[in-house]
Amino acid sequence: MASEPQYPIREVSRLTGINPVTLRAWQRRYGLLKPARTDKGHRLYSDDDIALIRQILHWLEQGVSIGQVKGMLNNPRPVEEGSNWEQARHRLLDAATTLNLGRLEADLNELASLYPAELLLRHVIEPWLSALARLARPDGQLIEQSATALLARAFTQLLTIKTGPRIAVARVGQGSEQASLLTCFELQGLECRSLELGQLEPLQLPLAAERLQCDALVVVLGGGLTQSWFAERAECWPEHCFFTGELGRMYAEQGWLNRPHENTVSEIARKHDATFGVV
Repeated sequence: MASEPQYPIREVSRLTGINPVTLRAWQRRYGLLKPARTDKGHRLYSDDDIALIRQILHWLEQGVSIGQVKGMLNNPRPVEEGSNWEQARHRLLDAATTLNLGRLEADLNELASLYPAELLLRHVIEPWLSALARLARPDGQLIEQSATALLARAFTQLLTIKTGPRIAVARVGQGSEQASLLTCFELQGLECRSLELGQLEPLQLPLAAERLQCDALVVVLGGGLTQSWFAERAECWPEHCFFTGELGRMYAEQGWLNRPHENTVSEIARKHDATFGVV
């Protein structure tokens, strides 16, 4: 017996981590979802729909393209070598190295519309950026700079959400602006608005706490921080403060962090949902 439609699209987004734009694209372009409609035409999803979304996520994680998922749902089979993620990385790298910035922008926008931000960042964007940084060719710096500048522009244009939790994002230590941007993009996928504070001196946070009016603060940890640095600022962090970034694992292992740490904001959302307020 089919389950009763009861979840509006934003609630489904909160439960699954898939933003409404992507859910609509999966329905419109690939017929993967068939939600019911209210009298006013609003989508309503059932528990069966949510289970189906999680099956879709499983196949995407395995490297199946969104266009091939429907076939896998009907006839599961082993995933062939040369996954969708690998092919996507190759397309982006080819567009970047040929300085075909128009194609690169189109590919980035297409990927961002069809895939959850967390999967896209982990399987495509971050490995692609690493490959750009390792280019051993005379024009490597030009290629990397032009591609990353375009990425920044494209992702900034996608940060359009107007409702949902308001999350401040800041950097400390030796880190790049790009890390903050990718964090903001991932928050967008979690239906959160982001407020980018740039490079932060935590000692100033108590002075701005009332004016910030954010639901949480996410701090992207960079290199070069010490035990004394954290100790001197231990009382500055607001209650709903979370540390993120791969370097944070090292600081956490040293026992220097007095707030929760996860590698990504999606992991924060899954493991600390009561205070983060998203998934």
